[in-house]
Formats: sequence, C-alpha cells, structure tokens
Amino acid sequence: MIIGSLGDVVFKTDEKTVQVFSEMNWDSKASYSKHSRHMKKQLVELTGFEADEVSFTMTLSAFLGVNPETMLKKLEQMKKSGDVKPLVLGKTVIGSNWVVEQIKRKFKSTDKDGTLLSCEVSVTLLEYPER
Repeated sequence: MIIGSLGDVVFKTDEKTVQVFSEMNWDSKASYSKHSRHMKKQLVELTGFEADEVSFTMTLSAFLGVNPETMLKKLEQMKKSGDVKPLVLGKTVIGSNWVVEQIKRKFKSTDKDGTLLSCEVSVTLLEYPER
C-alpha cells in the first residue's frame, strides 16, 4: 500500500517492504518588520512569508525490506542536485514543491563486514514556491 511520496522516494508498506516516515512536522512562518515610535509601542507590519519547512524521520532497515545505502544515496542525490519534488500523502499534495535541505543520519546496525543494515534518517525539506 502506497502511503505517499517525495518524488521517487515512495512511502509504502507491503508484504516485503516497510518504508514509512514518522514525526512529520510542517512549519510556516510570516515575516514582520517592527517600527520604533517615540514613547509608543512598536508598529508591526506584515512584510511577507518565509519558505515553509517540512521535517520527518525514516527508519531504513534491511530487516524491513529496504536497502539503507541505496535510499541514502537517493536522498543525497536529491539534496546535491536541488531537484524540486512534490510531497504527496495519500491523494493530497502537501504545500507546493520541495527541495531536500538537510539529511541527518544515525547508523543503527551493520553486519560483520560493515554493511549498513539499519539507520534512522531525519530529512528537512524547504518549500520551493512557484515564481
């Protein structure tokens, strides 16, 4: 069952594979300027909006049918290339388009030869708004 996707990174569960995310956060922020006034409270003016950020965690595990090294390479390539991708959950497109801004890796286990078997990866996406 496909849960969603970030470009060609598919979040899914089936009889062979569990590749899902957890702890997804979607942050939006407005920008304000503060104007000082003599002996009065500051005036606050809405000046625009900052790019949204989405972050989530994925457990990549050979024990769950996922090759951690292959998936890490795919995410790293998305970050390095600046590829703009849609984020989809179910049938809903989340926000507009996104780029991978940051990847944090926590290696959990390897086999006797040092091959990565399981890791936790935290991904931060930055909104790439239409011009």
